[in-house]
Amino acid sequence: MMMFQMTKLFVSFFILIFITCLSFALPNDQLNKFSSSDEQVLQLFKLWQIEHGREYGTTKEKEKRLEIFKSNLKYINEMNAKRKSPLQHRLSLNKFADMSPEEFSKTYLQEIEMQISSKSDDRKHEDNDNDTENLPASVDWREEGAVTDVRDQGDCQSHWAFSVTGAIEGLNKIVTGNLINLSAQELVDCDHASNGCAGGYYFNAFGWVINNGGIDTEANYPYIAKNGTCKVNANKVVSIGNLYVLDGTEEAFLDRVSKQPVSVSLDATGLQFYAGGVYGGEYCTKDSRFATLVALIVGYDSVDGEDYWIVKNSWGKDWGEKGYLYIKRNVIKEWPYGVCAINAAGGYPITTVLSSSI
Repeated sequence: MMMFQMTKLFVSFFILIFITCLSFALPNDQLNKFSSSDEQVLQLFKLWQIEHGREYGTTKEKEKRLEIFKSNLKYINEMNAKRKSPLQHRLSLNKFADMSPEEFSKTYLQEIEMQISSKSDDRKHEDNDNDTENLPASVDWREEGAVTDVRDQGDCQSHWAFSVTGAIEGLNKIVTGNLINLSAQELVDCDHASNGCAGGYYFNAFGWVINNGGIDTEANYPYIAKNGTCKVNANKVVSIGNLYVLDGTEEAFLDRVSKQPVSVSLDATGLQFYAGGVYGGEYCTKDSRFATLVALIVGYDSVDGEDYWIVKNSWGKDWGEKGYLYIKRNVIKEWPYGVCAINAAGGYPITTVLSSSI
């Protein structure tokens, strides 16, 4: 009896240690230790609930979420077991572990229309001025203080708005020396060419900022993770003069990212449990321009011969590499539009002006 109690205590202790490290994606062999019995998975699920503050209104709902959790745990184990190198992306039981892939897709990954509204067409210009000679081997605009903190969009599909504010924030810092958090909520509420919390496209949002004469700060116009009423008297703290698009080549993206952060769209299918490593597009179609997420490239680098983009997302710091995705680059021969179509349509603002109102 004593030995049984000690064994049970050891298992419980090990699970407790594990749960404190869930966000850091323990190796697959450790995850497998918790899929050998329903009792161990149940204990893991309970501790996961505590870590993420998850409560359910009914027993039926809790049982449903437990079954989804079990299925996701099995999937994570299987996918991690297929990794061919330590650099390849890995998965973990993150805050989305009680959501089915269908639920996650519906909440975070609606298809993006690759169209630009007429309101922004007259402001859009193509960037053909690519200088790829003597580019730095790596660039990280976070190290230059040109990237604000990762945000959590919540259940609102406002990723497009955070990408646009991030691009303008970066340019504003580079030009003026001031890093200012800008209002994604103002775009959600006021850019009627987009669809607020039902999704949007960054070309339209850039066009709205241009036509509006500027955008307010996050402090003045805070994020509420739902559609609101446009505040017509909002401040115009930072403005941009124009929008440029990239021609889709690797060289064009490298050149521009070496100068400033760039808004991009990509197919984020399969990234629900992404925890780190270089994502090679295992769940994407190579010849497609299909996109489900708008994000922000804030740099590029290489590790052990593997080239990758540094991509800022808006799913919170408790997803991915503290809110970031590393996605493989320099694969144009295999991927016509870049991995998961990340090179298909990039955009960036030019000419930022700091208002005297701040």
